[in-house]
Amino acid sequence: MPETIEQFWKFDDTDLGANRLGQLTEKQKKYLTGEHKGQKNVFIGVGMALPIVFCCLPLLIMGPRMILPMLLNGGDFSEITEILPLTAVGGLGFLSVGGVVLAFGAAFVIYMARASKKADLTVKRAEGKVNYSWGTKRARTPGSSVRRYEDVRVLHLSLGEKKFEVHKDLQEIIKEGESWAVYYTSYPFKFLSAEQVK
Repeated sequence: MPETIEQFWKFDDTDLGANRLGQLTEKQKKYLTGEHKGQKNVFIGVGMALPIVFCCLPLLIMGPRMILPMLLNGGDFSEITEILPLTAVGGLGFLSVGGVVLAFGAAFVIYMARASKKADLTVKRAEGKVNYSWGTKRARTPGSSVRRYEDVRVLHLSLGEKKFEVHKDLQEIIKEGESWAVYYTSYPFKFLSAEQVK
C-alpha cells in the first residue's frame, strides 16, 4: 500500500501548488480531458447501440419462430397478422410495444444527455476534520441472472460539509480526527491533491 497521499492519489508538489491557487497543471488537464472524452464516447456508444438493438429485437424474438418457417413455406406471410402481439392480444400488444418503445427512447435520451454534458474542471476544495463512516450503495452485478443489483459496503470520508466515497486504504494515510484540505474536480470526478492543515 502507498505510504503517502502523494503516492496514493499520484500527485506532486507542483500539482498541489497549482491546486492551492485553484488551477490545474498541464498533466492534470491532459488526464481529465482524456477521462471526459472516454466517458463521453462510452455514453455515445451505448446510446447509439440502443436504436440498433431496438430495431433488431423483433427479428431476434420472432425470427426463429415465425419468419424462418414462413420463408421455408415458400414466403407466405399472409398468416403473420395472426401471430403478432398486436392482433393476438388486442390492446395489450399495443401497450407492450409502446412500453418497450418508451423504455428504449428514455434510455437513449438519458445516454445522449450524459454524453453532451460538458466537463467541469474547476478546482474545488473541501477542508475540515476527518470523519469516516460506513454506508451502503446499490451496485450492478454483471453476469448474474438471479440478482442484477446488490447492496455493497462503501466507506465515506467527510470533510466539513462534503462527503466522498473513498477506498478503505485511505484510512491509513488520512487519519480520523486530523484536519485536511482536499482538492478535486466534480466532472469528471477526481481527487487532485491533498494536504494536512496544521
